[in-house]
Amino acid sequence: MQTLGSRKGIALLTTLLTLVVIAALASLIFVRMLNEMRHSRDDAAITQTLLLARSAANVAAEVLSSQIRDALDSTVARYADSSSPWAFGTGTGSEPSADSVANDLEAVASALQSVVDGQLCNRNFSPSGKGSARIRVHFTDTACGQELPRRTRLGKGYFVQGQPRGSGTSYTQTYALPYVVVAEGSIGPYRRNVVAQGEFRFTVGRASFARYALFTNVHALPDGTNVWFTSRTLFDGPVHTNNHFRFYRTPWFGGEVTSAGCTNPGDERCQGSTFYGARFYGEGYIADTAMAPSPQAPSYTNRWGTHAPEFTQGVDWRSPFIPLPINNQAQRHAARSQGIYVNGDINSLRLYTTKEPDGTLYQRVDVRVCMRGYVRWVWDQNLGNWRRQLVCTQSVTHAYRYSANRVLQHYDRDTDTWKNVVRDGSVVRFNGVIFAEGGIGQLSGPERDDPSDPDTAGPALAPFAQITVAASDTIRITGDLKYTDRPCSSAPHRDGDSNVVPATCNNLGARNVLGVYSQDGDVLIGSDAPRDIHVDGVLMSARGVVQVEGYDSIPEKGSVYLTGGIIEYFYGAFGTFNPSTGRNRTGYGRKFTYDPRMKRGLAPPFFPTTQLDTVLGIQAFSFGQREQVY
Repeated sequence: MQTLGSRKGIALLTTLLTLVVIAALASLIFVRMLNEMRHSRDDAAITQTLLLARSAANVAAEVLSSQIRDALDSTVARYADSSSPWAFGTGTGSEPSADSVANDLEAVASALQSVVDGQLCNRNFSPSGKGSARIRVHFTDTACGQELPRRTRLGKGYFVQGQPRGSGTSYTQTYALPYVVVAEGSIGPYRRNVVAQGEFRFTVGRASFARYALFTNVHALPDGTNVWFTSRTLFDGPVHTNNHFRFYRTPWFGGEVTSAGCTNPGDERCQGSTFYGARFYGEGYIADTAMAPSPQAPSYTNRWGTHAPEFTQGVDWRSPFIPLPINNQAQRHAARSQGIYVNGDINSLRLYTTKEPDGTLYQRVDVRVCMRGYVRWVWDQNLGNWRRQLVCTQSVTHAYRYSANRVLQHYDRDTDTWKNVVRDGSVVRFNGVIFAEGGIGQLSGPERDDPSDPDTAGPALAPFAQITVAASDTIRITGDLKYTDRPCSSAPHRDGDSNVVPATCNNLGARNVLGVYSQDGDVLIGSDAPRDIHVDGVLMSARGVVQVEGYDSIPEKGSVYLTGGIIEYFYGAFGTFNPSTGRNRTGYGRKFTYDPRMKRGLAPPFFPTTQLDTVLGIQAFSFGQREQVY
């Protein structure tokens, strides 16, 4: 029989045992909870780092498809063979040999690797700033100083498709460079990475002259007067001369700058010796090998100031000589087949848009030609030569139009209707070329509602319009020529004495484009053009100049606001200015904005091309991703 004391002892012992069990269970639950919290934290961190790695991989895809484009373009121009049937590789059949292509593309891959490393290495691409998201892209076995991940192999470059170059024929060739993207995300001690393999394909073809912001064969006025780039000079696209540049103070270049160094450029080749370098005011001509402190950043200070051109995208003093076209056969043929062809002079050519009651938007082209008149030759004091001038006593206007479907229509006055243009039994689908065997006396868009306000001029080109106006003789621009869809909204300008604000060009998907091309004459901003004229397009004279008519005798008329580029044999003058105040004395000032769409492959239809290769298009293909590879 248990006593009361023994029963109390048993109860106490039972209570203690229960408390021990409860404590053990609580401890177990707490430990499990800590483990679960730790696992949850680990899982969250792993998920976050994986998301960082994947977002970095997406950034790499964007870099491959956009930012690397310019680097690839300059690399191809440097390494492509411009004289053999194939840009890369050798062979006499329907395609180059695989080994020769792989060998040539190794040089491209190496050059591209250094550029890509400079853009990607040591940068944190984390969108939130939390943790780290880093990228490296392998075109070679080493990127950002690191080897390829294990179990990863980088293939050789190869030829995809295309045609060999033929005499007088166009061609395109597509090549492929394999790549490996390694994207790593990390937060504290947690790391995940994503490895993606793919192929970078690029199509090579002849570069259009439209790709230049400025191109000169002889970098001087037609009378031999030297042209100096000064602190007023702001070019934000590619600039090239077959001759030599001259620098005074601090001109700014936002695109690559190249010169061939020819002392006597001819029509098709360099007819003189070559001197690789430039002239600096007060210092004379200096060879690139002697430039101080370096050929990429020369600077000379003397009693006329410091002469230090700013090359933001580099300079090549030993660029190949690029001949201008010797004829306009391609443009003539295009106009005769599916364009608008005039066997003589065009008195006036007006481009503008119209809309029908049903809402259809049309590109309108009014061509006024001379029915009765005579030609006289007049001495051009500005250019120092004779030029042809048409005196017309009777004219007629032919009206054309087309919509986005490109079916060309002609206005029939007898029936007051628009009729499709038919040639060789087929309806003409307009290819964009308007050609005159002679010259064009007046080229313009719609007139301004307020003559003093350029904003009141309507658009000359519809959103779908792509036009090249070509002539054998001189073309005079006498009014505004504006796109409906403008790629840029501002020109580069200086903010203070030194800082340059680049142009704002956020509408690079716009498709309307204009080229104005004279083979044997000039492209002139007419002396009767309005103040502050706006021209959207690429202007080219293969044997003359792009300049202002009477630049040194007409009153001061503001500026020429050009969005596009200028290609010319001689450097054309636009006006004169007071060097003390910087204000124009006569003619126009220059407010030029490069159209960056030209460097991305867009060009006016049938615009002349160079003998250099350029990248016409790129595609980046990904063949899948692997995670956590070390």
